[in-house]
Amino acid sequence: MENQDNKLLEILQQEKFLAFFDFCKIGDNGTSEIDGLCKVAIPQNIDNIDYMCLTFIFDTPTEASKNMAKRIMATLTADAFKKSEASVYAVTSVPAIMRQSENYIHQLDVIFRNKVEADYKSIINRIVFTIRNAAGLHTEVPQWWEESDAPAPTEAEKANWTARIKAFLGIKK
Repeated sequence: MENQDNKLLEILQQEKFLAFFDFCKIGDNGTSEIDGLCKVAIPQNIDNIDYMCLTFIFDTPTEASKNMAKRIMATLTADAFKKSEASVYAVTSVPAIMRQSENYIHQLDVIFRNKVEADYKSIINRIVFTIRNAAGLHTEVPQWWEESDAPAPTEAEKANWTARIKAFLGIKK
């Protein structure tokens, strides 16, 4: 099991960022109640695990906005993603272990049943469609990173790798 954990940690550490998009939740009065950014990454150099990691970074200056972010993330389930992307097998949902000053960070791993052969851009577009519909978020069009411009994972994302490994393996905390 330890060897499997190490292999998975290595995979997670080598994720390649593909895209990002801004999002917001528009309230009844027409103004944004919460804003944020989602980063999209995929594994590199692997043959047997296919997933996309979505890192949601919410602006949460208040406890109420943090609670709203948690409620939004609870709507993004495997069933919600399966409606627009049939190849989705499971979703792991892991809040970041480290609390960032005025941000709430939450990672979703959308795991596919088989190796994804399709164009990643079209899959990401379907994933964004799901986020709009299931979570009721307004999203911008994904912006694509050139490989040389892709940022490194943040400290909060790195600190969350253990929790993501447990979620991948189905280990309860």
